[in-house]
Amino acid sequence: SIALVDKLENKFWLFDATPKIREQLHVMSDIDLSGIFLTHAHYGHYIGLLELGKEVLNANNVPVYVMPKMFDFITRNSPFDLLIKNENILLNKIVDNKVVLDDGKLIECFEVKHRNELSETVGYRIKVNDKSIIYLPDLDHYRGFVDVIKELIKNNNIIFLDGTFYDKKEIKKR
Repeated sequence: SIALVDKLENKFWLFDATPKIREQLHVMSDIDLSGIFLTHAHYGHYIGLLELGKEVLNANNVPVYVMPKMFDFITRNSPFDLLIKNENILLNKIVDNKVVLDDGKLIECFEVKHRNELSETVGYRIKVNDKSIIYLPDLDHYRGFVDVIKELIKNNNIIFLDGTFYDKKEIKKR
């Protein structure tokens, strides 16, 4: 995951809630968590939300931004629906593929070619002032996506691109 940090306002937004969210929040403990953006419903990207629940941090209405299918996934599945009922998170459905944060920070999302068994998969463009960053996790392949990648490289300042695996044969039994 990555974090968008506003040092002037002493707050940050996290992109993906990994199983290591407890350690990530500890590193950022002197800054206020203002929200979480999720990319998709695979274990390493959303399971950390459970750390915000009553049994652990007992967070108070942390805004969580998701696409429509991810919204449905969270609201229809326990124990994630309890996070909403207990007001640990405030689930927000992303409309028109963008969220405008305070001071004009713009978060845009775009579809990514990935396994979508449980939800859609998105990458994010984070725009602050005249700079932009791309967060693009879990891209299955570049076929049909090469032109998009070239445009992303050409039109943004920094790109975080998942390079975990060179090809699908690296993971046995898959």
